[in-house]
Amino acid sequence: MKTLRLLQHVLPVLGVTWLLCGCNDQGSSAATSVPGAVQKVSSNATLSWEAPTANTNGSALTDLAGYRIYYGSNPSKLDQSVQIKTVGMQTYVLDNLTAGTWYFAIMAVTSAGTESALSNVVSLTIG
Repeated sequence: MKTLRLLQHVLPVLGVTWLLCGCNDQGSSAATSVPGAVQKVSSNATLSWEAPTANTNGSALTDLAGYRIYYGSNPSKLDQSVQIKTVGMQTYVLDNLTAGTWYFAIMAVTSAGTESALSNVVSLTIG
């Protein structure tokens, strides 16, 4: 089992960063980072993350409604997505991915439908 951990800090071996920002609240400017992880198990990818707790302006994020995971075989075109409507769910398994390199990003979504910026894109090769 190969594990790819994605943290706020660049990892010396992997050199990967995954950030998830809180939702933008009326044009605010600060950003909140959330570490995540991707784990490879056969043709599955297990993604995990921490819920954001603040809007980009620094105020408390009180209306988080879920997340949207984007993924695909091209980092510039994440053409598949999964919507997660459970705030407490912070791990998701993508099943039956074909062999090759897959790219993943995530965003937070508020109850009003406001979306955070898309996280940095991370990759995982399935062999």
